[in-house]
Amino acid sequence: MDIKLYLKPVDFSKFKLPDWAQPKFSLGTILEKNHSKLPLEKAEIIIIGVEDDRSAIVKGSSKAPNKIREYLYPLNRISPRFKILDLGNIKTGKTINDTYFALKDVCASLIGAGKTVVVLGGSQDLTFGITKAFEETPFNLVNIDPKLDFKKGIKTINSETYLNFIFEKQPNLYSQSTLGYQNYFVDSLELDHSYEMETENKRLGEIRYDMSSIEPYLRDADILSFDLNAIRQLEAPGQYFGSPNGLYAEEACQVGHYAGMADKLKIAGFFNLIPRLDQGDLSCKLMAQIVWHFLEGFYFKKVESPCGTNNDFNEFIIEIDDIDLPLIFYQSQKTGRWWMKISDDDEIIERTFSCSEEDYRMAAQNDIPDRWWRNIRKLNRIVK
Repeated sequence: MDIKLYLKPVDFSKFKLPDWAQPKFSLGTILEKNHSKLPLEKAEIIIIGVEDDRSAIVKGSSKAPNKIREYLYPLNRISPRFKILDLGNIKTGKTINDTYFALKDVCASLIGAGKTVVVLGGSQDLTFGITKAFEETPFNLVNIDPKLDFKKGIKTINSETYLNFIFEKQPNLYSQSTLGYQNYFVDSLELDHSYEMETENKRLGEIRYDMSSIEPYLRDADILSFDLNAIRQLEAPGQYFGSPNGLYAEEACQVGHYAGMADKLKIAGFFNLIPRLDQGDLSCKLMAQIVWHFLEGFYFKKVESPCGTNNDFNEFIIEIDDIDLPLIFYQSQKTGRWWMKISDDDEIIERTFSCSEEDYRMAAQNDIPDRWWRNIRKLNRIVK
């Protein structure tokens, strides 16, 4: 499939670098050079834009992709040998479903060829189109969001109900996590329902207390869906939610960096930026910097796995009173990151998943971590 049929190429002449930028060292310069010299098959990471907000709660985010590029291109190129391409914007379909289908085809083709994809939205319901690229393989979805974008009983998709459609129509969804939600925007019944659906949620206060606690969630993710509304309005005024609380700018960039470093992440989408609501293009600049931190994390990431006979990991075996099998933890000697190994009740399937040092410390104190319980339930359900 020729994905370029779905895309409008970038016109680099429309993006003039500001006086402070050094053209020789800018990301825009290397993207323009790669556009003519780097074959698609040799690229490692691909940027695409989606100028569609027809299912948005508040319109305006369709103008975001090129505004993000305006402030992304002047930033540091990260490396002169960065194998990155910007393929332009997906052509808007006659209906929103046409856009979802095009996004699915483009993403499926790119990740099938081993590429990582950065999607510049557009409204966050485009996440549904992205997940359709995983119709044949299990996937993990992580949302950065101030609330749970799920409304029980709603049958119409929009930028705050798209999770309904992912839960109902994407049987290969293995796990979904919402990071940075704020409790006064989420009803207790919603949290109870999400618990029944075995999703995981971390409050803004929890991740602010320890930003590194979100790294294991992102390390196992296949898809990241980042909602600008998760950032407090003072630092990102180009949003419709407008909360005085939320992630700080540097925290949002740290999330982007962790996501870029994630071993398995295949697609990262950045959504709900509304340029007409922005002040001094502050949100556009911030979103560009979040994307830049993602790209930097991607370039410098170290892919590692404790599976097999890898000698670069410490192994810890912990006996727990209430379960028959021991809990097995691994810690990387290079990066200090942690993993946990589990198997189903009949020991038919084994799976290793990311965890934190805190999970290990809980187990060492004879307390079973929540992440172990959640994953063991999912694994037993798969076997049955």
